[in-house]
Amino acid sequence: MKPVEVIGIDVSYGAKKVLEAISLNAERGEILGIIGPNGAGKTTLIKAMSRIVAPEGGEIRLNDRSLDSLSFREMAQQIAVVPQGTSISFDYSVRDIVMMGRHPYIGRLSSGTARDLEICEGAMRLANVAHLADSSVNEISGGERQRVLIARALAQEPKILLLDEATSNLDISHRIEILNIIKGLTDAVTVVSVFHDLNLAAYYCDRLIMLKERRVFAVGEPADVLTREAIHEVYGIDVLVKTHPLTGKPYILPVYGHAPGHQPQGGVHVICGGGTGSDLLYALHREGFRVSAGVLNLMDTDYTTATELGIPCISEAPFAAISAGARADLRQHIGSARAVIVTAMPIGPGNIENIRILEDYRDKPIIFLCGGGSRAFQDHTGGEAGAIIRRLLDRGAVRVERVEEVLRILRAAD
Repeated sequence: MKPVEVIGIDVSYGAKKVLEAISLNAERGEILGIIGPNGAGKTTLIKAMSRIVAPEGGEIRLNDRSLDSLSFREMAQQIAVVPQGTSISFDYSVRDIVMMGRHPYIGRLSSGTARDLEICEGAMRLANVAHLADSSVNEISGGERQRVLIARALAQEPKILLLDEATSNLDISHRIEILNIIKGLTDAVTVVSVFHDLNLAAYYCDRLIMLKERRVFAVGEPADVLTREAIHEVYGIDVLVKTHPLTGKPYILPVYGHAPGHQPQGGVHVICGGGTGSDLLYALHREGFRVSAGVLNLMDTDYTTATELGIPCISEAPFAAISAGARADLRQHIGSARAVIVTAMPIGPGNIENIRILEDYRDKPIIFLCGGGSRAFQDHTGGEAGAIIRRLLDRGAVRVERVEEVLRILRAAD
């Protein structure tokens, strides 16, 4: 028995169909995120699941019971809704607002019991608003008010928590605070939440449902749904999808359009490796420069970045030294580039040819992006790589520490 099942629902506003053949289910104790562009039907789906709007076809089931078979009191004992934001006209205290969450359990002419008060106090502590209990809800900040609405929802002791972009109007610190509170509830509560921020959805959700033009486009774990192809198809933008080094979750980097009016002349060749060139490749691509890269092995992070951006890349098999063919390609790319940028990569016998070849180009502008520190380049060649770099610097190569400095030099040369 699943806490939430949506089976083929259609929803229309007048003659306009807003949702079409939507099916989903939420597992007990998970966070299911609903994502999609504006107008895809995310908020309408939440409204249908909370019986604010009525589907014209299909069925919604809660704990194996049809939503339509539940009285409003029964439904309020199972489902709590936290909206994106709400205005409260009357000057209620925070405690009064949270106590409203107990209405499904209190008789029409009855007052709250000691247990009701205890549940509300616990909900306020959990939402970190207990210290505001006697404050007017209209005299606290937006982030505090949103935590009060979460406390009110928790006071309902729901089995299912529906969130309609409940954090979208908050700054990032309050968003994370509230989402951490919600994530801590999932031992007892199933959460279905609308997200606009794909990176927050990727981190906090167990599964995602992506909507496009009223229909379900994709369902699955964040890494399966948040692909470059899917985001381009649904949102119409190009992105890089990476795996976060600390969380292991996917994170999204938009590939922004070229700078207005910027028409770079010639190309730039980037010699990099070991992930030292990814930020630079991303920045050069964003700025509209014509870029090539290599020689890189096929398992290198920089190779992955280059191929995702569509940057031509000279490659070799993993652990292989640079071959004669790759060296010829490298010579061709360097010869046609107006500048060469070398990032602070590890240099060993297998890839030293990447910089050794630069000594043949006395008039070619060369920029070393060192990233700061006296030991930026890791020399595993017994000193040969360091000697080559020193000779190139003595001959006029430029050493910089930040990507922004590279861009400034290249723009000045246009």
